[in-house]
Amino acid sequence: MNGDSRPGDGYVPPWDAPPPPLPPNTDPYPHGGYNATSEGPLRYLPVLLEGEIVGYLWASVADDAASFLRVLAPPLTRSLDAAVAWSERLRQAEADGLTPLQALTHWIGAPPDPQAGAIPAGAVPQEVPSKRELREIANPGSPPDITELPPAPFGYLPDGTPLDRSQGWEPKIATSSPRTRPRYLAVTDGPVRYLTVVKDGRTMGYLWASTSDDAAAYERRGFDVEDNDVWGAWEARLAEAAAEGVSPLEAVRGFAGRPAGEAGTVGAEEREAASLAALKEIARARESP
Repeated sequence: MNGDSRPGDGYVPPWDAPPPPLPPNTDPYPHGGYNATSEGPLRYLPVLLEGEIVGYLWASVADDAASFLRVLAPPLTRSLDAAVAWSERLRQAEADGLTPLQALTHWIGAPPDPQAGAIPAGAVPQEVPSKRELREIANPGSPPDITELPPAPFGYLPDGTPLDRSQGWEPKIATSSPRTRPRYLAVTDGPVRYLTVVKDGRTMGYLWASTSDDAAAYERRGFDVEDNDVWGAWEARLAEAAAEGVSPLEAVRGFAGRPAGEAGTVGAEEREAASLAALKEIARARESP
């Protein structure tokens, strides 16, 4: 045993030493970009590399979702590299405040990139009912993608049966057909009214509803486990309100000033943001101590 490891001489066994501090979060896109799944109609554009289609850039008509769908033709590394490049571009577009549909058309006619390829000048977005149809266009006959299946809301089994058995054993929310299930839009181009959700003294996010269309959702501030749990709880409550035929503004205002258990407490003060993008900027801002 050397002089640095003798007991009583300031030596701390490695198993008793405190863990090193975590490195600072240097991710320039802490919100991670748009969602990569959507239940409803999509608009899409072809992405070409060296004259061949390597994939399709798509954006949801109703959700805060946009992504790149690969064409699985050899060499597969070509479309994989394009997917990586488009993922980075979309994360930057979301960070810049573009809506998914604005991001979709942002690169039309832009110079070709050796990795991302290019969207031809003059290209016009086409629309399909769902991602399933776009997948069939990109890769005919390919097996279903699990991400294309309609997800059950938080707190429910895939068939719509509630996990809380006090609500009964029968399905409460239809999950078999995303086209017929009542739901609010998750994006809007107009002003939004919003309420602040607080839990344990921390602002978790914002419940919002459009003032001009059938849109309402919950905007998160953070993305850890607790943030995700609160987000899931509010998405389920909004889904229930939509299924009951409640208007978006009426649904959000119905939560004002009320405690919501594990989902936090909803502030009573209703505010307005000029757009959903403006509310996203509020959500990204660092909270004052």
